[in-house]
Amino acid sequence: MAGGMDLGTGGKGTKKPLDATVNLVPFIDLMAVTISFLIMTAVWNQIGRLPVAQGGGSDPIDETRTTGPRVELRVLVTANGISVSVGSAVTEIPKVDGRYTLCRVKGAPRPGSACEERSLVEVLRRIKATVPEQRDLILQVEDTIRYSDLVEVVDACNLKDDHGQPLLFPEVSVSAIG
Repeated sequence: MAGGMDLGTGGKGTKKPLDATVNLVPFIDLMAVTISFLIMTAVWNQIGRLPVAQGGGSDPIDETRTTGPRVELRVLVTANGISVSVGSAVTEIPKVDGRYTLCRVKGAPRPGSACEERSLVEVLRRIKATVPEQRDLILQVEDTIRYSDLVEVVDACNLKDDHGQPLLFPEVSVSAIG
């Protein structure tokens, strides 16, 4: 046999053997590539996606989209706590027992729930009451902050009601400090 083909015996009246060797390596290679592309392009890949934008630049579309008053709203997440700045006014929200105070010390923020006075959601609710048309804020995070803490802060800024409508600031831009 040469190259996986049976050349037979060449004589008349003799039966050719039915043994044929099929090379499966190219087929396995093709299937591995196909499966990897299917996994990379799957729709369920977007379930864990955070709705954020890259911060830093000014977007002229955002400036024309809102009709009401706007303020520059920044949320700074550091190892010591959270700072919310509106213009030159800064509100400090320290960590409690090593955790960020988002709404309650324990548990996730809920729409319509009463939060502690010095919590991120309560501070953002007061700001939203003064500028109800504003939808964006800039979130700045230190490099030492864990990804799970970043996700919790983004979720608190994107707080939605029971019908999926945004209560606070749904357009969060993540920016590096500095």
